[in-house]
Parts: sequence; structure tokens; C-alpha cells
Amino acid sequence: MQSLTTHEPSPDGEATVRVDTEADEETRVDPKLFGKFGEHLYMVGMDEAFNAKNAFEAQALHNATFASWKFQGEGTTVDGGRPPEHDSDEVAERIAGYADVHDLPDADRMGDAYRHGTALWWFPVGDEAAVRTSPDVGTAGDRAQRLEVDDPDGATGLGQWCYLPLHRTTNFEGMLTARGVDPATLSVAVHDVEPDGTLGEELDAATIEVGESYETAEFTIELPEDVDDSADALYACSVTADETAHVVLDRLLLYPDDHVHTADPELVKLLGDAELPLLRWPGGNFVSGYDWEDGVGPIEERPTKPNPAWDGVESNLFGTHEFVKFCEAVGCEPMICLNAGDASAEDAAKWVEYCNGDPEETEMGALRAEHGHPEPYDVTYWEIGNEIYGDWQTTWTTPEGNADRFERFEAAMRAVDDSIECLACGNRLTDWNEPLFERVPERVRWITDHVLVGSGVGPEDDSEELFNAYMALASQVMDDYEALEDRMRASGISDPKLAITELQFFAFPEEPSVTVPTSASISEALYAATFVHEAVRSGGFVDMITHSGIGNHGGGIQKHKERVWAHPCQHYYEMGAALADGTALPVTVECATYDTDTAFATGGSQWMGQLEPVSDAPVLDPIAVDTADGDDVVVDIVHRDITAGDVETTVELDGDVSVSSASTTVLSASAMDEENTFEARENVTPTESTVDVGDGAVTVTVEPLSITRVTFHRS
Repeated sequence: MQSLTTHEPSPDGEATVRVDTEADEETRVDPKLFGKFGEHLYMVGMDEAFNAKNAFEAQALHNATFASWKFQGEGTTVDGGRPPEHDSDEVAERIAGYADVHDLPDADRMGDAYRHGTALWWFPVGDEAAVRTSPDVGTAGDRAQRLEVDDPDGATGLGQWCYLPLHRTTNFEGMLTARGVDPATLSVAVHDVEPDGTLGEELDAATIEVGESYETAEFTIELPEDVDDSADALYACSVTADETAHVVLDRLLLYPDDHVHTADPELVKLLGDAELPLLRWPGGNFVSGYDWEDGVGPIEERPTKPNPAWDGVESNLFGTHEFVKFCEAVGCEPMICLNAGDASAEDAAKWVEYCNGDPEETEMGALRAEHGHPEPYDVTYWEIGNEIYGDWQTTWTTPEGNADRFERFEAAMRAVDDSIECLACGNRLTDWNEPLFERVPERVRWITDHVLVGSGVGPEDDSEELFNAYMALASQVMDDYEALEDRMRASGISDPKLAITELQFFAFPEEPSVTVPTSASISEALYAATFVHEAVRSGGFVDMITHSGIGNHGGGIQKHKERVWAHPCQHYYEMGAALADGTALPVTVECATYDTDTAFATGGSQWMGQLEPVSDAPVLDPIAVDTADGDDVVVDIVHRDITAGDVETTVELDGDVSVSSASTTVLSASAMDEENTFEARENVTPTESTVDVGDGAVTVTVEPLSITRVTFHRS
């Protein structure tokens, strides 16, 4: 494909984008460039909590399996991964952080209960003096909650505060797994909550008889139709007894009745509306310590374990089957990043067989059928390891170790299903890839890379220069990728492919007064668009991007208090659907250029890179696509220089093309950190309008901090 061409600006600062509609070479825009990534992630960093455990899931309660909570410590262990934190002051501070982020009324109440044997997030309710708690063992050998209620004065037991999606439904489906020392009668209820956190009126309750052996009882909760459905309305869920009882609680689940195979329906809809092509799961750092067999089969047999990479626990309620059903509901292709950390090649092969094996002819296929899913899942894309070059990964390794692991994993997996695509864990910045190309080039087709450049930004840093450096990073990274493609071809790989399986802004203000471009803001949308543009120009080498992320992690979809909304970047991905499977057209742009002077050093720069000075970067970054249906020519223009003003831009179609009309779609903001929030969920959204067209040309004003789309509608 023709390279981007830059010229000196005209005296009046205008720009021209010319599109060759009669190019001989055809470059398809692969839909996989608009993939997304979701990780089983609870906490990002040591001072900010992000709730991702309920992002995929519709389940409304925290720590629904009464697990032993893991607080992530600082640093890394010798064998990789991050250790747990046991310091009581740090734990108390972390609990306070959870309460603050989730807008809960009393962190001390949760903390006191935790220190006296109650699973985190839960606390005694009713006649609290009659309550005694301690840990016990659940159905899957994990932690359960022993609850002793001695001659209570009314309904007494455990409860937790929660927010409910009452804007969608007032009906809920529940599940309680419990046993009693003696048979007991329990009540599961939903309450409103007083301003001080006290549980108020019981809005509805279900009565459950508990026997001496573990049993799972299903129940329903139907709240009044006039219940307060405002976004800030806090509720509580309780499990109580009216008389003396001695029980062990293993799990208490509460799903809104509009869940989609246990998934959040709003998340499913947002991704479906964007025609998401591909979703990478379940990690991320998480996967390097994940045992996939923990997340299949009956819920009662799935153990809850400490999250191997982050704060919190992994309940395994959302496992392989739930992920595949989620992808089916969205309409996207599943991609699994598997554990090449502390798992074996045999473990990986079993997972492939579980997903793709014939139920009559394979052991794992038969197990999947036994679990109620006889039809194979047909998962094509398998990424062998996540960032296993770094000691933040459980059981990290060396470049030679990576080549050894890839060789063994790929052989074992292909022995099970030779039709799959195996992606090797790669890194563009060091000699990490070399042993792969030297040792097993015949087994490598796909190499991965992560672009996670960033660090703290202080008041001495120029935020506008930082923004401009980020906007030019894609073109700098593409230079590395061109060299990587040449190296792969020289190794005998005839059709090499690269997948950027994590892409995200990582700029954090070191002081509240510092303004930075963030993943939740318009900046991430522009940043992602520049990488898509460069991938299109790569002529098919960069053939997949799974952008980070969804579930309160990166520039995707946010969920708070059971309300779901899109970041600006997600709106760009909605726009991307029009480009998928289209033909990219050569573009020539005449516009101004910009420079930056500073090299922004970043944390982990050996593996993740840093922002280098920029020279002669075009202010405008356009691509043009002949849509798959042949009805339109779409021109997307990213304005990359925050210090420049509006650019009057003429967009011309060269060639024999008849245009009946034209329209624009603009995603823009007034500041680099402008975003959509819980209070203003549609603050940054695309706007559409018609535009005059004459002789295959239009003139538009391209504003800073914008992606401007011009769509030419053929006659």
C-alpha cells in the first residue's frame, strides 16, 4: 500500500487528503484489528481499586463464595508474580479503598468483621451479639463461612451492601449452597439501607431449608415495582436465621433475571452493537497462574482461589463455557490466551481438546459433553503465554525458555487439533524473539506484542508534548514491526503475522493538578485509531489488535453501581465496524507537521518501551476504505497535534467514482482527559451530519482531539 505522504502546509494552514479509488493492489481491512481484551482483574496498582469481577458477570454480590481474600503486595517473588500483603495497616487501608471506590458507607464495619472471621465484604446483621463466625471448608475444598447464631432477637446473620440494576429489572434469581450442623431454616433477603449503612426494610425474602449435607437451593427475589431505581440507591443482601442455627455457607449468588448466560446484558449489547469481531480472554497477567479446569463443570465443584496476579479472588464462576456463551451472545470469535507460566504443555493440550474435541472420540470432549455442552466450541486462536518475559508473571522465563515452551506447547496442542492458530509470546524491543526464529521457525506463524507504554506524569512534564508523543508512537512502533517482519521472512516464515494483544495508554498523574491523557478519555480513542491506521498500512502483517480492555480496565467499557457505559474509545470501535472487510485505498495527505523534544522514560522500558522524540510527524493521520458492500468510501482522519488549531481539510476522491452524497461522523472532545463518567455517560459520543459534496470532494474542519470520518455515498 502507498505510504503516507507529508508536505509542507500551504500558507493558510489548510490540508488536502487525496484518495486513489482505482488502486490495483487490494489491502483488506481485517475485522480482527478491532478486537478487545478482558482479564480477570480486580486491582490495578496499589492505590486504586477497579471492580472487574462483575464486568462480564451479571452476579451482583462481592465475594459470593465467602472466600479468603487476597491483598496483593508490592514487588515480585523470585519465581514470578506478586506476593500477598499481610500488614494489618495496609490491609485496613485497602479495605477503606474498596469502600471508597464502590461508594459503601462503612469500611470499618467490613474490616472489623473480616478480622473476626467473616469473609471480606460480609458483616453481621440483626442481633450482632448473637453472631459468631469462622472459616470452614466448602464443596470444592476451598474456604466456606461457618455462621453460628445463638438465640437471636429477630433475623440475624450476615449481610453485605450492594447496588442492583433496578433500571432494567426488579426480579432476581439466586442460589444458596449451604449445610447445617442440624437442619435449619434460613432467609435470604434484599433490604433498603439507611444513610449510616444500617439494613432497613426487608423488600423481599426467600425461605430456604438447610439440611446436614451440602445442598444447593435456588430461589427468586421480586422487589416492588416502585422500588427506588436511581443509580445511587444502595441496597443490601442478607442471609439470616430467626432462631438458633449453626450453618456453613459455601456460596450465595444473586443474578438479575435478565442475565445472558450469567453475563451482564448491557455489556453484551454494547459489544454486540459494535460488531465486536474477536475477544481475548482470560488474561493478561492473571492467566500465568490460572488452572482452566477450575472453571469448568458444576458450579459447586469449582474452587475459589486467590487471584494469581491481582488483588482479590477468582471465584471461577465465569469459566470456559461462560466465556464461549458470552462470545456467542455478542457475535464475536473467542480467543484464549493460555497459561504458559506454571501450566504444562499437557494442560494446554487438554484445554484445546476440551474446547474442540469430539465428544465421542476424545476424553476431554466427552468431559465437556458430561458438563452439558456436547457441541465443540471450535476455538481457533490460542495465544501461548502472556508476557512471560517479565518477573511479574508467575513462572516467567528466558528467551530460550520461551522458545522451548512454545515448541512443546504448540506440538502438544496441534496433536489434538491441527486446525488451530497458535500465537507465540513475543516482544519487539529485545532479543526475546530470536530463539523462536532460530529454533522453531517452521512452527511460528503468529508473533504477539504488547504496547503498554507509560508511567507517572509530574507537574514538571509537558502534558501536551506527552500527548503529541503518544500520537506518533504508532508510526515509531511500525518501524520496529517492519524490521520484525523482515526478520521473520528471513527465517523462512512465508506468511508472518503479528498480533498486538494488549494496547493501552498508561499515563498517570502524580499529583491531582496534573492533566494527562488517560485510557478512559478521548485520548485513548485517538491513540487506538493511530494503531489501527498503521496496521492497515502494514499490508496484512499486523493482522490482529485486541485492545485493552473491557471491564473497568483500559479504554473500553465501564461498570459502576451496576450501570454500564462506554468510554470514548469504545465509540471509536463502534465506528470501526464500517471498515471491517473493506479494501484500504492509497491516500496522499498534504498537511503541517509537528515535533517533540522530550524522551519520556517509562516504567519497565526494557520490555515496554518509551516515548521517543518525534520529528516531522504529520498533524493529520488519514486512512481510506472502500467498504465491503461497495456502497461507500470512508475516510477517517485523526488530528494528532493538540497544540495545533482547526485544520480546514479538503478530502478528494481521485478516479472514476460517482458520489451522490456525503456525511461526517466526528468523535471529539475539548480536553485530552475528557471522558464519559457515571454522572455523564454520554459526554463524549460521535456526532453525525451531512456535508456538501462536489466533484467527489468535500471540505471539513478537522478539530484537535478528534477523529473525523467523511463517508462518500456512491450513486
